[in-house]
Amino acid sequence: MNIIERFHSGLLCIIVLAISIAPFQSLSISAQSTDSNTTEPVVVVTLGSVNKLMQDVNYVSGLVGQPQAGGLFAMMAGTFTQGIDTTQPIAIIVPLVEGMPQPLALVPTPDVKTVLQRLEAQTGPVDELKDGTLVIAVGVNTIYIRQQGDWAIIAPDRDVLNLAPTDPTTVFGETEDQYDLSVKLKMQQVPAPIRGMITAQMRQGFEQAMAQQGNADAEAAREMAESSLTQIEQLITDTDELEFGFNVDQSEKLVSFVTRFTAVEGTRLGEILSSQKPVPSQFSSVIRPDAAAFYHASSAIGPGAIDQAKTSLATAKSSVVSLLQTQGDLPPNIQAEVIAYVNRIIDLAEASISEGKSDVGAVVLAGENKLSFALGAFVADGNELATIAKEIGGKVESLPDAPRFSFDLETYKDVTLHLVEMDVPAYEEEARAILGDTFQIHIGTAEKSVYLAMGKDSQKLMADMIDAANSDSSSNRPVGQLQLTLLPMLQFAQSITSEDVVMAMIDSLSRSSDSGRIMIIQESIPNGQEARLSIGEGLLQAVGAAIRQGNLEAQRNAIQNGQF
Repeated sequence: MNIIERFHSGLLCIIVLAISIAPFQSLSISAQSTDSNTTEPVVVVTLGSVNKLMQDVNYVSGLVGQPQAGGLFAMMAGTFTQGIDTTQPIAIIVPLVEGMPQPLALVPTPDVKTVLQRLEAQTGPVDELKDGTLVIAVGVNTIYIRQQGDWAIIAPDRDVLNLAPTDPTTVFGETEDQYDLSVKLKMQQVPAPIRGMITAQMRQGFEQAMAQQGNADAEAAREMAESSLTQIEQLITDTDELEFGFNVDQSEKLVSFVTRFTAVEGTRLGEILSSQKPVPSQFSSVIRPDAAAFYHASSAIGPGAIDQAKTSLATAKSSVVSLLQTQGDLPPNIQAEVIAYVNRIIDLAEASISEGKSDVGAVVLAGENKLSFALGAFVADGNELATIAKEIGGKVESLPDAPRFSFDLETYKDVTLHLVEMDVPAYEEEARAILGDTFQIHIGTAEKSVYLAMGKDSQKLMADMIDAANSDSSSNRPVGQLQLTLLPMLQFAQSITSEDVVMAMIDSLSRSSDSGRIMIIQESIPNGQEARLSIGEGLLQAVGAAIRQGNLEAQRNAIQNGQF
């Protein structure tokens, strides 16, 4: 019997055991209770075909320099197997019957009896009922199995078998063998009374917690918690589907994690999500191939999202003010000034959101002895932000070791430039190696934007962003994206402090095709959002190099300490 065959039989054994110990398996179900309103699954879990899983495990274990792990996986998983189709995925679906979840496993095998014969040592002999249903005992539990075409249907209750789809492949849809693992929650299949019960229990717990709040800022805590609870209740009520997927894509040389969230069309949540579409950006120049890291997000904000954000900001303002008043140690006059600035900053944030869009971009350039950062963001009134900064700077500049502020130094393309400087103490050698003797923060303010830059040559980096502000009118891009490239970051770190493990990772990344790239992309989809985290194979290879170098150093230390 080959390894893949043994793995499949072992996998079926695991599924049978999982179903047999399900906490809801003892519920008695009548066939009459499974009407059309209860047959749709609430949860769908799919596992890639064994062929795919084995190939992907071997691929990943090879990348991290541990190929033996792939072989160990095959040996451990493949104790018993025979008769399962290794080209088809596997699923566990969970419909609700009489308000209780009931699991059903869908296993691709044209002859489940052959597979079960291999499990007799664990389950005992197989009984067959008059209608062909197979019955096995797993401990004190009874499992029912029915052959349905080229699939085996497995459940902890005989009548639950009737809930299986006529064609099990319809469970997978377009995602058949697309993921190594996928979990989908269909919230609208949960009956409204059950969802209502969940929100009622949450609110009851909230009220009990608030009743125990006896300190002076209890009301502020209540406002913030109430706002969060309302949003959670909206999620439970309006969510349509939530999906998580994990996949190894050898052709693209990526390991990906995907989350997909959709709301019911026509609901308030659906309207909020649907309004988040990409729009033209002033700061898309941060998306550059030589960046060690960049972040860009630019989207419209619909009326529903604006109202929700305003509510959150108002709650935050109330909480901060209450905290300063009840727990702050500031003199009354200083406290009043701080509260006034908090109110102005939050009012500015509210005004920016009310304009119906968000737009921000940030970039990091790195390399040997080089690290620079620049950021640009849309703001409703950049001049008001500059005024606030000037007022605060004027109030703190007389304090000991205060930063030095230089405002209105010059104007570059309608952007007024400012500078903040701080001396780095001589004893902070590592900080000086990174920041220099004097740490400078460059600030730029314009009518509808603000810029910030730090690090070596960062002023030029900020100027490049200002130059490109009006050069891109496209909205054909993700709502948000974040990319990190590990190689230049490690090269900078190594130039500050040399480490053998870091050097090993640099050597590995220098030979990889992606330099250790990690990317997160957020896309707008109908009534929802999709986020994808992708990890390039270069990062996995670098991890393997670090493991090998760490093991080598451990061996050297052991020899030096006389342990060999």
